[in-house]
Amino acid sequence: MKWYTHLTCITLILATLTKFFPLTVGFILFSLLGSILPDLLESWLGLPHRSKYVHNFAIGVLLIPLGSFSEWLLALGIGYLHHLVLDVATVTGSYICNQRVRGPLRNNNLWHNLLVILAHLLVVFAIVLPQ
Repeated sequence: MKWYTHLTCITLILATLTKFFPLTVGFILFSLLGSILPDLLESWLGLPHRSKYVHNFAIGVLLIPLGSFSEWLLALGIGYLHHLVLDVATVTGSYICNQRVRGPLRNNNLWHNLLVILAHLLVVFAIVLPQ
């Protein structure tokens, strides 16, 4: 998925979470950072895109327990894992340990990116609107 899809979708997830939990500015910012962190890390480290060392659920899962030390680390882990879930839906895929998992969507296709955003919008509406 494109960077704008990652940021838009995590924003919609955060909007949904605010119905259940008060979110701090730090939590929101670190979730946004986490949602693009895999791509940033690859760029900073000079690794190929969708490297199994960065685009790997094992790394995202390791970040979640660190959330017991800081809500910001939890937010970073949530954003990171959300990025990987979206990437699994694409034909390039993402890794679960050493296994690459792929989906049918093309990350360079505008309509596929909009479809993912629309799916997130529907989830937000389904959770937030009924009262």
